[in-house]
Amino acid sequence: MKKVILIICFGGKDIEIQLDKLKSKLNHKYDVYYAFTSSFFIKKYGYDIEQVLDKLYDKNYEELICMPLFVIDGLEYEKAICYISKYKEKFKNIKVTDALISENTQEVCNFIKKLYTNNLLFICHGTDDKSNDKYKKLFSMFKDKNIFFANIESKPYIEDTIKILKDKNIQEIMLIPFLLFNGKHIEKDIKCTIKNKLILNNINVKESLMPLLQYDEIIDIFIKKLTDSKEM
Repeated sequence: MKKVILIICFGGKDIEIQLDKLKSKLNHKYDVYYAFTSSFFIKKYGYDIEQVLDKLYDKNYEELICMPLFVIDGLEYEKAICYISKYKEKFKNIKVTDALISENTQEVCNFIKKLYTNNLLFICHGTDDKSNDKYKKLFSMFKDKNIFFANIESKPYIEDTIKILKDKNIQEIMLIPFLLFNGKHIEKDIKCTIKNKLILNNINVKESLMPLLQYDEIIDIFIKKLTDSKEM
């Protein structure tokens, strides 16, 4: 059966470069294509998801394995699933992988523990829908350690987390993005805005701004999800 992997993400510049480590770990067992869910990035760079799916169908692929690269199964993940579901009758078999934070979070927890030294602050994207609870559930597992998180686009915002840090008399923190890709959230929101807010509150900031998809452990988690992918 002719198989193909479709990597789906929100979108961004230099996507081939940002996905190079993941693609190389797939060991060239599959043909790999990319698609975006963001209309802004589709207009700017291409990779329209429906056009890519039509192309794969025209190339006579029979098994489609979709890998939506999202931290949680929020609105963008659901958007990807919605597009894919329209093609159920065209392909013999369609499989879909879970988001990074799924029911089994042990491997993600192990990754966080490996990074732990002291006083870590992970910056997540955040969302207003119910999937935002996935962040809370994950980081609640580290209450016995000084591991904190804040969201960029929903509660808890950095201001909420700063209050907690000050209550605990934490004067230095390591700032780490809990984001898969490099982009404006890392370059502007984290590196500038969030960092400056911490400094203004007399909290010294160290930073490690590498996006999650550049860590081998995170790539390995997504590759394992291929084995556990679910049929639509």
